[in-house]
Amino acid sequence: KSHIVARKILYRLLKEEGTRHNFLIIRKVDRTIKRSVFTLVRNIISRWGLTSEFDINLTDKTIIYKPTGSQIMFSGLDDVEKLKSIEGVTSIWCEEATELTQEDFEQLDLRLRGEHNCLKQITLTFNPISDQHWIKKVFFDDPIEGTFTLHTTYLDNAFIDDEYKM
Repeated sequence: KSHIVARKILYRLLKEEGTRHNFLIIRKVDRTIKRSVFTLVRNIISRWGLTSEFDINLTDKTIIYKPTGSQIMFSGLDDVEKLKSIEGVTSIWCEEATELTQEDFEQLDLRLRGEHNCLKQITLTFNPISDQHWIKKVFFDDPIEGTFTLHTTYLDNAFIDDEYKM
């Protein structure tokens, strides 16, 4: 899940000309960002041979695509108030979304405002933890109009070996 979403974000950043993206990638706790999604995105940039095309700020946890100025911002939701000052967000990725409360999600949804000449979306990646979780109720039981859900299992994961699948 994480690999495909990270690649999609980078692809959009590289290919959607005329759009200055501000992607926001979040997890519930800020200290988990560097070891997970921040490292994942950096590794993909490196594998694609594009390191020289990006400014990567380890302190601020931002990645800027030099040719367009588009950026990827990484943040935890330890303090949702910090997000209120972020403007111009074009898309959001919530990694391990089951860690979030519905209120967290609603605050993130408020960050997607204004005209940006691009698809604005929120992507949630997670492993289900309970049939009582708010995500199931909001996105699966009575989905919001325009919601797309993709159900996968470990069998769909190209990054695990055959032995693990058995």
